[in-house]
Amino acid sequence: MAKRKLSIQQKNRIQAIQDKRRNRKISVDENTLGAKEEGLIIAHHGTNLTVEKSDGENIRCHYRQNLGSIVTGDKVIWQPQETTDFGIISAVLPRRSLLSRPVKLSHQNKDVAANIDQIIIVIAVEPEPVEHYIDRYLVAAEHQHIKPILLLNKIDLLSEEKHTHFETLIRRYESLGYQVISLSAFDLKNDSALQPLLDDKTSIFVGQSGVGKSEIIHSLLPDIKIRIGDISASNKRGRHTTTTATLYHLPHGGILIDSPGIREFGLWDLPQEAIFDGFIDFKQLKGQCKFRNCNHTDGTPGCAILEAVKNNQIDLQRFKNYHRILCELD
Repeated sequence: MAKRKLSIQQKNRIQAIQDKRRNRKISVDENTLGAKEEGLIIAHHGTNLTVEKSDGENIRCHYRQNLGSIVTGDKVIWQPQETTDFGIISAVLPRRSLLSRPVKLSHQNKDVAANIDQIIIVIAVEPEPVEHYIDRYLVAAEHQHIKPILLLNKIDLLSEEKHTHFETLIRRYESLGYQVISLSAFDLKNDSALQPLLDDKTSIFVGQSGVGKSEIIHSLLPDIKIRIGDISASNKRGRHTTTTATLYHLPHGGILIDSPGIREFGLWDLPQEAIFDGFIDFKQLKGQCKFRNCNHTDGTPGCAILEAVKNNQIDLQRFKNYHRILCELD
């Protein structure tokens, strides 16, 4: 029997019920709670979370109502319960950054990870990069004041036919001041370019599914069990292998957060001006157009951005990516 297709209204109703169940009030006897401690969210498991205690041990915790979203990387205040093996999270400490991804049905963002120092945007020779996704990540990183690093993976698959294309891609972002490194995840143990960038930092690996995020983390942390999927033969995109953002400690003191496969990135909460400012090559020309409400489209008179594209001061592909993002947001 064929599976019945749900309508958007039915999907939204199911989602609302699930959210209500996840956020239902936990009955707590205050007399059974121990002293308050600071902890670090390692992973989210629906109705409870894994918290790393100050001694390095992990504990599963419920959380109090009305705390808002709690995500991997959050620092929290929690208390042990004397009558159960669970703790209770009572507060979320202030964040220095927050990354999110879109939920299409509700046209809202779902928070993914917090307190990130740098976002490592993994692209690969295969599946070939969707270029406006790269700029989505860069805009989000600029907006959150998080350092972005571009990582080109699977260079062992780079053919002569593709060499020029990827050389142009790398030069485009290096010319803007972005750091770009190249490697093969399967030879990562012999590569010294990545590890120093991760030391003493909290980093998150993001990118299209199948680009090798899990393989890279497995190379950095071989003792951690991470599911690694294959590339789909039909569309050259990877199958999702990570279902929840998970935090790992590196031997050299850094932290990695492995995020679910993100083909899009949450920018729906940003106004057009913030998207513009996220393009650092555009931002330097801000206010130089003839008209204050210039939309920077072909044929607009006195547009400083169009003039810069014409004079090769702004890359044409970046200009196209900017308008592609705006169209998708609209």
